[in-house]
Amino acid sequence: MNWRKKAIAGWKKPWLHNGMKHLEKQFSTIASAEHEPQSLKNLRNSAFDSFKKTGFPKKNWEAWRFTTVADLVKTPFRLSTEADLPEVISKSLDNLPFPTLLFVNGHYQPDESTLPKGINVNTLIDSYNEDAKLVTNGFDSGSSPFTVLNTAMMNSGLHIRISEDFENHTPIRFLYLTTKLSEPIMNHPRLILDMADNAQANIIEEYRGDSSDSYWNNAVTVIRTGNNSKVHHVRIQNEAPAASHLATTIYEVGAKGAIHGCFISAGAALYRNDVNVTLLGEGADVTLNGLCLSRETQHMDHNITVDHTSEHVTSRMLFKYILAEKSSAVFNGRAVVRSDAQKTDADQTNKNLLLGNDALMYSNPQLEIYADDVRCTHGSSTGQISEDALFYLRSRGLDAVSAKALLINGFANEVVDDINNEEIRDYTRRLFESWLSGVTHG
Repeated sequence: MNWRKKAIAGWKKPWLHNGMKHLEKQFSTIASAEHEPQSLKNLRNSAFDSFKKTGFPKKNWEAWRFTTVADLVKTPFRLSTEADLPEVISKSLDNLPFPTLLFVNGHYQPDESTLPKGINVNTLIDSYNEDAKLVTNGFDSGSSPFTVLNTAMMNSGLHIRISEDFENHTPIRFLYLTTKLSEPIMNHPRLILDMADNAQANIIEEYRGDSSDSYWNNAVTVIRTGNNSKVHHVRIQNEAPAASHLATTIYEVGAKGAIHGCFISAGAALYRNDVNVTLLGEGADVTLNGLCLSRETQHMDHNITVDHTSEHVTSRMLFKYILAEKSSAVFNGRAVVRSDAQKTDADQTNKNLLLGNDALMYSNPQLEIYADDVRCTHGSSTGQISEDALFYLRSRGLDAVSAKALLINGFANEVVDDINNEEIRDYTRRLFESWLSGVTHG
């Protein structure tokens, strides 16, 4: 069934129709903005028309078989405005010793933000006026429906350019806070990071929320490396329990470039991240690690494609899920090796720990290989805590809670320990320990 037929089929459900009508109303508010150039308005209109033709994902779509957006579509989210900013913003910051670019309820706060020298920061509008392709290249009607929707409704975000030979091991943090809401809001941020040749950077992209009201972040992040550039990117999603978080992460890696991506997820009722990687030049390398922590009725989904297009490229993928109570999760990992990508070395591994009998895990590692001189492996395993291991630790004097926590820590540490920066590693470990305490003592 093609996209159009799928969309038509979806109108049989009234909530889908009502959800689209509500989005149309919200889109009209941003499409009529007077300060935007006509070319950007045309782009928005074209993207939204494409989204309407495609429609919301449905469970008969292969990539969305185990993830539903029904609750999200039924909620009348409003586009965030400056009226949604809290009176005191500075209290939203913490004491992490990193240059931080701050967004509050979708709005960039330059007065509360800091960044090191060698980095150029533009708003999306400024970059679009300079060169539209900097903001829109690669975002066409063939993209994910929510990526297309982000193109239509992107209402916040930045374009970051890091200069040639830039090298700063201090992490740069992009912090998105959602707080003190009076009604459900939505934001469609787009963050674009362009690395010049021979540059190195550590990036934290963090989403936090403390609102009791529902909200929806539909985020797109693009990281493009020059030749011999290296990026460590840690993405932390720790949204409020009533939140929905849909994301698209795009990596484009140049010759001898490297991206190390780590995805930590612990919040939101619904979380999905479509990760699309293209290894463009010879010697390009990507490492993708993930740790997903779910409890109660949370649902988490990673849909990952790594496209190997050149010779002598490497990819490593390790995603671990820990599921408690009645939560559920999905791992779709796909490695595509093109015919020109000889000497590719690719590995993907998915390991899942179920802390109860009601948790559900759907795992689907895939290899799609068109070259004949490659080394490619994949594997998946799902299970519960070993009773023998628990017995052994109890026999050494540990109580049941401590023994269980120790084993879960050991399972998660393989991902956490691979984070290259000590402060980020410690910060991530505190987040994990807080989650674990709620699971083991709850």
